[in-house]
Amino acid sequence: MKLTQKSLKPHVNAWIEGNLITPEQGDGILAKYPTSSASPVTMTFSIIGGMLCILGVILLVSANWQSIPREAKLGTLLGLLTASTLLGTEGSRRKWNPAIPEISYLFAAVLPLVGLALVSQIFNLTGSGFALILTWFISILFLPFLSFSPSTFVVWMFSLSALVPLAITEYHWAWLTDEYQTISIMYALLGVVTAAASQLWSKAGRTMQRAWGESLGLIMTSLGLYTYDCTTYYPHSHFPIWEIAWGAVFVLNLGAVFVGYKAHRAPLVTLGFVMLGIIILSFYCRLAGSMLSTGMLFLSAGTLLIILIFTLHKLRKSILQ
Repeated sequence: MKLTQKSLKPHVNAWIEGNLITPEQGDGILAKYPTSSASPVTMTFSIIGGMLCILGVILLVSANWQSIPREAKLGTLLGLLTASTLLGTEGSRRKWNPAIPEISYLFAAVLPLVGLALVSQIFNLTGSGFALILTWFISILFLPFLSFSPSTFVVWMFSLSALVPLAITEYHWAWLTDEYQTISIMYALLGVVTAAASQLWSKAGRTMQRAWGESLGLIMTSLGLYTYDCTTYYPHSHFPIWEIAWGAVFVLNLGAVFVGYKAHRAPLVTLGFVMLGIIILSFYCRLAGSMLSTGMLFLSAGTLLIILIFTLHKLRKSILQ
């Protein structure tokens, strides 16, 4: 059985009454455990099932779109949005199966985007993709933090990340060489901010949201550095920057694996190993034409890494002694 604040609270209260610990120590013990016992597997499959249901509703409505009156279209959208929000709130309050409020909140997070897109068709409105996503993001701005739903937080992050390329391409913000490099750098910075800000979820006991934030932040930063400089042609006399960027991705994910092992965070370890495999394979594929340089690169990097690990291990032992 997974320990939670709810299951431990009676025991902690008994320890406080028996003068075994102080109330402050009891609060510190409870803060180290999640508030609910929702399984990541349950949440993941709930999100997948909820997305399938949302796609099914969209396809059913689209099949009969022309024959539905305008008033019925708008009323159905508002009704679904209200019902999903109320069902999610009531499910959380009554402690129903976690899948029920999770799917409901997922509907409440995605339906505004569907509604905005369909309303623009109903009233023949025109606008940019950036304005559409920005309006959707504003409409669900506080939903993840009020509902504490992991799925709405993921949707929130996807909407935020979609704003970056849309804003840069539609308004032609090219602060670097071109728009693509600007998007890459902005994604890398956004990933760092996301991973750092996700640590605040720990204070609310929401370890799943923290794990999602760390993982998405690592993916965005790695993706931004990985794609940076891919579209630029360099002559043979110029040192390509992509080697530095890919090397930074390798070091970043190596650090993620280390932190994951030290902090017992399995998602960071798994994702870090996946990204390391992608980087190694990418280096091999891009430098496959020169076996000598590729072999020397891998041999040098592996040797330095092994030396670094053994040095740090001996240094740690000497400090502890």
